[in-house]
Amino acid sequence: MPRFHSLHAKILFGYCLLGLLFVALIVSALLQFRKLETKVNEQQSVADFHDEIRYSRRMEKNYLLYRKNGDLAESIERANNALGLIKQLPPRLSDSEVQVDATELLERYRALLIEMANADRFGKVSSDVTDELLITGSRLLSIGEKLDSEARDLLEDAVAKHHRNLQYTILAAILLAIAAGVLVTRSVVKPLRTIETSLGRVATGETGRLDQTADDLEVGSLTQAINRTLSELDERQKAITRSSRLVALGTMLSGVAHELNNPLSNISTSCQILLEEHDDLPPEMCHDLLAQIDGEVLRAQRIVSTLLDFAREKQYDRQPTPARQLVDEVLQLTRSLTPPDATITTDVDEALLVDVDRQRFQQVLINLLQNAADVIGPGGRIHIDARRENNGTRISVADNGPGISPEDLPRIFDPFFSTKAVGKGTGLGLFIVHEIIDQHGGTISVDSQPGKRT
Repeated sequence: MPRFHSLHAKILFGYCLLGLLFVALIVSALLQFRKLETKVNEQQSVADFHDEIRYSRRMEKNYLLYRKNGDLAESIERANNALGLIKQLPPRLSDSEVQVDATELLERYRALLIEMANADRFGKVSSDVTDELLITGSRLLSIGEKLDSEARDLLEDAVAKHHRNLQYTILAAILLAIAAGVLVTRSVVKPLRTIETSLGRVATGETGRLDQTADDLEVGSLTQAINRTLSELDERQKAITRSSRLVALGTMLSGVAHELNNPLSNISTSCQILLEEHDDLPPEMCHDLLAQIDGEVLRAQRIVSTLLDFAREKQYDRQPTPARQLVDEVLQLTRSLTPPDATITTDVDEALLVDVDRQRFQQVLINLLQNAADVIGPGGRIHIDARRENNGTRISVADNGPGISPEDLPRIFDPFFSTKAVGKGTGLGLFIVHEIIDQHGGTISVDSQPGKRT
């Protein structure tokens, strides 16, 4: 197929090609009909020749029966007509000897008729002339019937051949039209399918724009338009993310005020007791009050440290990382957090690579493992699974802990939401996990059955 740089040109070429095939089919059919018409005319000339001989013989017999000179004259005239028609017979009708014999017999037959007409004027018609006339006429009629039969056979063969040729022509035209349609369709659909595949890669986060893979002007314009749209969507997404972070910041500030108020209140109460009753308190109680103050300070520090980590705008350094190695490193880091009798199993392909920021994604797995370790009882089980799924990677962390109640499920990714006892957690672990995964272009979901698993 010629190389075109426009889908319009390819489609136009396809229509022109189909038009040419249609014209070729019409021309071929006309040529076949012209040949068939020639065969019909040839058969008609043989039929006319045969009819002239039969009519001449009929007039001859009438003359011999009734002796009417008009019948004999009509017979001679028909013989003259047959002699003129025999020169127009197709040369391939029969072998040349048959036509030569027919010509000689016809000339002899006409001569006998003329001789009989001359003899009749004088009333002297020889029986020998009559006998020869009958024999010659009979032989001539046999040859006419033979030529007519051969002409009919040739016409039937020509009609059958015409039908076959017409069928072959139509079949060839259909096959060529299908082939042309397939070529044009593939040349038009292929770049569109390439765009569809590229959009699928964009949807899974593998790339942020489409590559220019086709030379077609329309496809190039469409690719540029999609890339512009993707760029605008990316800018708007960043703006929405910044707005979301501001909203989240407002939510966190209210949460921070609430979370820091508790340790500050405890610190204030302990300090007032020490200031007012320092001389009267036993040393053990003073030590306990100071320990409470230190513990509340550390609690406040953890909250502030977590908030600072979330608030810092760090660039994500995403690199292809072996998932198995990542999981093994996290298991080493969290060994002290899991109960000693807990069972941790993994199902991660060593060849599986994930495109992540190594440090950030370690934080994700650490937070998930820490949550699972906090809820499993003695002999509990944790399972980590990672595999390719729908052009992406699916990583799951499952445990056989008590599960999460249905009313708490919608809130587990909210900042400062925690089902743990006061002082046991900041309520930011799953919130940070959600934010990191969102920055990677992924999603996180929870499936939990209360009393069974998460």
